[in-house]
Amino acid sequence: MSVEFAIEWAYGDFHIARLKGGEVEASWKSPTPVTDLSELQAAMTAAAGVVDLGRGGSVAIAYEDDLHTHEFLELPSMSRRDRVRFLQRYVDNNKPFESRAAWRAHPVKRNKINGALLHLMPHSIIEALMRVCSDFYLVPKIMVPLTEIMSRFVPMLESEEDGAHLLIALFDSRTQMLIANEAGEILFVRELSYPWTAETHGRLVVDINRTIGYAKQRIGGGINQAWVLGPEAEAVCQSLAGRIDASVRFDKRAVEREFWMRQVAVLPLSLHSNFIPRLARRSITGKTMMRAGVLMTGVLVAATLGIVGVVEGAIWRDRTDVVELTQRIEERREQIEALENDVARMDAEARKLDILNLDAFNLPGLFLSQLSDLVPEGLVVTEVRIGKSQTGWDLAVRGHSTVSLGDIAPLLSSLEASLSGPPWNGNIVRSWEAAWMQQLEQGMAAGRGDVGFEIEGQFR
Repeated sequence: MSVEFAIEWAYGDFHIARLKGGEVEASWKSPTPVTDLSELQAAMTAAAGVVDLGRGGSVAIAYEDDLHTHEFLELPSMSRRDRVRFLQRYVDNNKPFESRAAWRAHPVKRNKINGALLHLMPHSIIEALMRVCSDFYLVPKIMVPLTEIMSRFVPMLESEEDGAHLLIALFDSRTQMLIANEAGEILFVRELSYPWTAETHGRLVVDINRTIGYAKQRIGGGINQAWVLGPEAEAVCQSLAGRIDASVRFDKRAVEREFWMRQVAVLPLSLHSNFIPRLARRSITGKTMMRAGVLMTGVLVAATLGIVGVVEGAIWRDRTDVVELTQRIEERREQIEALENDVARMDAEARKLDILNLDAFNLPGLFLSQLSDLVPEGLVVTEVRIGKSQTGWDLAVRGHSTVSLGDIAPLLSSLEASLSGPPWNGNIVRSWEAAWMQQLEQGMAAGRGDVGFEIEGQFR
């Protein structure tokens, strides 16, 4: 993946860089902690001139905060579908945040134990980040926890020891420890609520040794080597030497901010821990199209519609006898699939109505995500404009037909009806009819494939 910008935001430490060809061209680090979204907006404004945000582009984000948690769960052997249902049910029952939780997970196998590393953060954080990106014409391609960057660093290490590695990341206000195998697969994450200082040094030694002891008991192997990451890595290594149950080293690259920004920029979109749904990763081209942020609102809609598993969780059924239920599913598969489709469809419609009524900001993204279902066969949409006005959302849909001029009118009437009826209830202007009549009078009825149309209106 190639992106124009990379953002690292970890426990208030904010850094943004512009890249070209994988190399950092310009970067900016906030001189003060960025702890909330209003401060993020101010930081982006301050950085805009330095890294040239005005032209927009794609962005990769590595994010870590107190509200971003990591949890390892042991799981019985089950299908991917059942695993998704189980994890969604677990998140719903445990309610880690006051607001609805977004989650991502990837399978982990350690010491013959199957499980999943569960990453959680509030949906509100994702939505707010999307809004800020929208303000600066940025299209997020990937958003992952910083642990993902750390784990991918493991295969780069020039290690003389086999087995798992302990990474100790030092932040301005926190310390984070991560255990990963030689391939960079995360086995364990632990967060400490204090930074490294002379006063906390003793606590850090104790916590490191406890983590190493945990690895021996639960992961099935010892930690022979620990790596310290951060600007103070060399000093911390010297202070830890001989005091922890492993050799301790640092890598000179790990103290260079630009090195980490390059790692953020080249993350693959397919990562299990990517919190940006596919709908929101699409770029918008053309000056006549709406700003890039409109499409990014699609992620808000996608998150609200529960693409990460809520629909599957809604049709969950308690299974008291796995064998018996499996037999029933095989016998009645068609019936079950029909019921699931009905439930998913009704759930999507209900959530769509909720979104329309709850927050008008979500409407453009929702409309784009549903547009393909509204356009009748025979019409091709080439341009969509949605702009906020004092009275609502102004809409313009343009395109051309693949049928003769004489057959266009019923199709355009159908599209107009879809836009005018629920749940959109748009006030559609029949401007297309006059243009159609004019073309018809000019003797273009036999033409195919090159007949343009335009539908305008407003959502309120």
